[in-house]
Amino acid sequence: MKKLKLIITTLFILTTTFLYANITVLKIEGSAAYKDGHKWVLLKVNQKLAEGVKISTGAHSYVDIRLNSKNHTIQVKPYSMVQIFSKETKTETNTNIGLKRGSVNTKVPRDANVKTVFKVSTPIATSAVRGTEQNVSYDPDRGMVIEVISGTVEGKNNTGKTNRITGRQKFIQPSLLGQPQHILQEVRDNSIIQVSGFGFTNEERGTALYSDELVGSPGSDTAVLDNQSQNININLGMDFSN
Repeated sequence: MKKLKLIITTLFILTTTFLYANITVLKIEGSAAYKDGHKWVLLKVNQKLAEGVKISTGAHSYVDIRLNSKNHTIQVKPYSMVQIFSKETKTETNTNIGLKRGSVNTKVPRDANVKTVFKVSTPIATSAVRGTEQNVSYDPDRGMVIEVISGTVEGKNNTGKTNRITGRQKFIQPSLLGQPQHILQEVRDNSIIQVSGFGFTNEERGTALYSDELVGSPGSDTAVLDNQSQNININLGMDFSN
């Protein structure tokens, strides 16, 4: 009887304790790297990544990553840096994407049998989703922008102010304001993308300006991403060399 109770208790613990998720690289376009200790190393397709991994992409590059066995995915867009935390059980998932710069697209399929916690966090606000697709971008000038592709998202800034957004609406949290902008502040034709110098969008240009990795040192993410930093120097008319 005691052995049976021990087996039942063990099985209960195993099924209710979060385990590290299976974070896997699905696709790479251009240059993408991950932080291995104190150095940046180029990513490979089908590579398994550890909990807390930092990932950086170069200009005109992106990487698709599966975050767990429930097929939650993230696309890290050009010139972006993220840190990924993802754990799961058979009935729950808990994912937090730390967006340091740039933008990401996330897809979280709805599953009524799985309790889902999925957040994208920046220094000024957080996006909480379940069963949805969204684009999230951040840079210190513009702030954080959450665009809902499908489903519902809750945008919450550091003061606790929240906006619930659906459809093609946006949550916009400027860096220097205490509350989000009005939900229709940036209504515009989504088919128009403003591009500046050598194919950079304005958002990509903004993230490049504020990267603390752009030091040109051998160990920086941009140095590992081959000639990406050189292209950015030319595009922005700036000198990031030592």
